[in-house]
Amino acid sequence: MSNHPRVLAIAASNSFKLLLDCGLYFFNDDDDNDNDEDLTCEKEVPIRIKNYIENVVVHYSDNVFQSHFRLSRSVFYNTLIPMIEISQNNTTDRAKKTGRPEIPIEKQLLSVLWILATPDSYRSVGEKFDMGKSSLSVSFFRIINLIIMNASNVIIWPHGEELERQKELFFRMASIPNVIGAVDGTLIPIKAPKEDPEVYVTRKCNYAITLQAITNAKLKFTDVFVGYPGSVSDTRIFRNSDIYVNIMKNEKFYFPNDEHILGDKAYPPLTWCVEPYINRGRLTEAQKNFNFNISRTRQTVERSFALFFGRFRRFKYLDMSRTDFIPSTVLAACILHNLCLKNKSNVNVNDYIEEGMNFLRDQRTECLNPARESSEDHCRTDGKLKRDTMCELYNA
Repeated sequence: MSNHPRVLAIAASNSFKLLLDCGLYFFNDDDDNDNDEDLTCEKEVPIRIKNYIENVVVHYSDNVFQSHFRLSRSVFYNTLIPMIEISQNNTTDRAKKTGRPEIPIEKQLLSVLWILATPDSYRSVGEKFDMGKSSLSVSFFRIINLIIMNASNVIIWPHGEELERQKELFFRMASIPNVIGAVDGTLIPIKAPKEDPEVYVTRKCNYAITLQAITNAKLKFTDVFVGYPGSVSDTRIFRNSDIYVNIMKNEKFYFPNDEHILGDKAYPPLTWCVEPYINRGRLTEAQKNFNFNISRTRQTVERSFALFFGRFRRFKYLDMSRTDFIPSTVLAACILHNLCLKNKSNVNVNDYIEEGMNFLRDQRTECLNPARESSEDHCRTDGKLKRDTMCELYNA
């Protein structure tokens, strides 16, 4: 981005490597300025809940556990805990070098899930889990890093039988053939960054970063790219994303039999990315019908975003001082989103989607991306030709 300051945009395909390259994997205990354990003057001993997990959480019913942590007890104990323990064993945990007692992984993970699931302050979450604010902050960074080590194993592009399955599932929606995904971007509101805040300003003068995602027919993310400021157009983000660069290098690997993804008018018509016709008052009935059914098919990406915001309410306004760590936090939540769907943690999913849809409707009026214009005038001719052919066949 030549006209903007350095952007740390992170993709599922290279998340852990990028953190290591940028020196963001390890965090000191003094990352949190409000360190209630380092005060030198006499202080009042904080009152915290003791043994909340042992005395309360273990007695939650499955429904209550789900309502608090926004995922099932089965996903937590059978998937997340083993995944985090394996990731921890595969790296050097800095906590083991400090000589401090290690906080149990179960407590760290539950506290982080509570943070992601609610807008509660670090102080209130720390009181609930008997953790100092600094310890909770360090645990948050550690758990997020351990989660995103698994990005490439959880956020997966469809191949083989799964690719064929996705084509069939998408075709059932509106009979558009060879669709294997839908792409879109959404804004995640944040507080004003300390550095270069002006580039994060949206059209409605809010601050935000952009999450670009490709989703399958079952609402799972098959690619994510997050971190560009809210002032940057979807078109520019798309062209700078890892998935775009990789597809342009090896299109057949991603679309072996002339498959494609669906975008809206912000995305260029390409042989592998089909967008609707721009309505300037001259569309034929066939083109209008084609547009309508593209919209019906690509609603999966909007529902995925709705489920994401409904499940992880923290992202309705992400109040983080470490702007450079926001992409990692969002990516970790995308991984959790997929794990819940993979393990059929479908309790309350419709409620989460409805809650998220309400947020997205407000976002479209309050936080509209200022540069969400059509890119059709700058697209490749072969993309337009493929769309015309599909439209003719669809209406034949």
